[in-house]
Amino acid sequence: MEKERKYKILIADDEYWTREKFRNMIQWEKYGLEFMEPAADGEEVLEKMKDNAPDILITDINMPFMNGVDLLAVVREKYPDVITFVISGYDDFEYVKGTFMAGAINYLKKPVTKVELVNAIARAMEMIGEREHEKEQTQKAASAIADREFSHMIQQDKLSFIPSVSVNTSEAFTGMSLILIKIHDLKESIADYGHDMTGFSYAVKKKLQEITGDSNAILFNYVYRANEFIIITEKSENELRRIAEKIKISLSRMLNTFLTICVSSHSYQIETIYMAYVEAVGLLMTRKYRRSDEVLFSADGNKENAGMEQHISAENEKQLKTYLMTGNRAGIQELIFETIGLAHCQENGWTLLEVKQTVRQALNIIMLHTAYEKRENSDGTSDVENIADILDKNVERLDINSLCEAVTEVVDYMICGQELAETDSMKDIVKRAAMYVDSHYAEELTLTSLAERYHVESTYFSRMFRQETGKNLILYITEKRIEKAKEYIQKTDMNLTEAAFLAGYDDYTYFSRVFKKSTGYSPREYRNRWKKGEK
Repeated sequence: MEKERKYKILIADDEYWTREKFRNMIQWEKYGLEFMEPAADGEEVLEKMKDNAPDILITDINMPFMNGVDLLAVVREKYPDVITFVISGYDDFEYVKGTFMAGAINYLKKPVTKVELVNAIARAMEMIGEREHEKEQTQKAASAIADREFSHMIQQDKLSFIPSVSVNTSEAFTGMSLILIKIHDLKESIADYGHDMTGFSYAVKKKLQEITGDSNAILFNYVYRANEFIIITEKSENELRRIAEKIKISLSRMLNTFLTICVSSHSYQIETIYMAYVEAVGLLMTRKYRRSDEVLFSADGNKENAGMEQHISAENEKQLKTYLMTGNRAGIQELIFETIGLAHCQENGWTLLEVKQTVRQALNIIMLHTAYEKRENSDGTSDVENIADILDKNVERLDINSLCEAVTEVVDYMICGQELAETDSMKDIVKRAAMYVDSHYAEELTLTSLAERYHVESTYFSRMFRQETGKNLILYITEKRIEKAKEYIQKTDMNLTEAAFLAGYDDYTYFSRVFKKSTGYSPREYRNRWKKGEK
């Protein structure tokens, strides 16, 4: 088997601490990149390049013996395939212009931030891919480094590694906006790409880059929620509205699914971009719960929020508790779907947040009942908590039929009725269904789709599946996915978000929560224990 090539990065700067800062700024080896031992001046660069030329050279402009301009002139002549960057302070810009004639493709101002470095490396990797036969490999590396490093900006609210400077290397930002693109049915979209997340992500980002037409924008796939793409740009409000409409039309057609595009205020700097993401997610919650594309702007105010209401009254809650105590399955379903109105939320204009809160409130009542009824059975309570998380995630798909089906299954799980008569044919169907789940765990599996596959009425199928396997169908699918995730995590060369996706989870944060409930450890803790031989 041919060893995968590593792309080499060489840094040249006469300041020791600057060289060390670059060394530690990115986990280079994680992305198949080799950080060569840095050089202190131009002559040392040329000496290193005699036997081991880098793919990417990043050099300071002011160095002893041979400055950056002279160095790049030599590199362009002797090593024309090396992608080059020049680093300099603001005061040297006029002087540095000459380096572009010497072959540098990018100009980075001191102090170089992690954001700028990641942008530069990703762009260089794409350029290498365009001219080499290893296009797929380099595109994957460029895509991964941008996605993972920029995702940390959103995942962490303290961006201590980013000073308050511009991402655009030509002029300072007066303000930035964040565009959140939410894909509501990722698994349906990615099927057209052979379930290749890397290829899918790259294709979507290329389309978004084409739509925005902004080479200075930060654009990435949020690795902790694979169905979210994020653009950070300084475009004006009018330009943002035009871009958002183009994304809605072009991307939804490309993916054949529903999108929500949320645009934050135009008032953020890069170090506060986490708050722009929080604002965009808040906008997402105000969208109508229907299978359609929506574009939401923070600048349009909170008109949607004004109409939000709580749909479960005190009387509804009292009635639900009564039905739970008496085991009235039909009464519970009638109350949730008709009286409270969950089944009619689309035609009645409920928002995503209203649906989410209604489902969560109903489940909280059910969970409290379970905790009381099964106070000596901690596993029972844990199962209901897992189901609650699954339903919470299910809400985001904007499919009310699927959601109501899942709620029905939870109710059926909670209300233990009499056992159904077994038949050999039904036993065989349940066995085949379980085997199907075992091999198709990463796909979108629902009660309805499985019942239709085996030509059985869904409620009957659900009850027989639990009766024969001892497990609720939703929990059976979850257990299989976690089991496979553990196998993937044990492969130490696979990153955790990739392991989650291959196991059937497009939301790493949600996966991590479910994984910890199942194993008692976070995915990272589990991997560390496995490496140490602790099972």
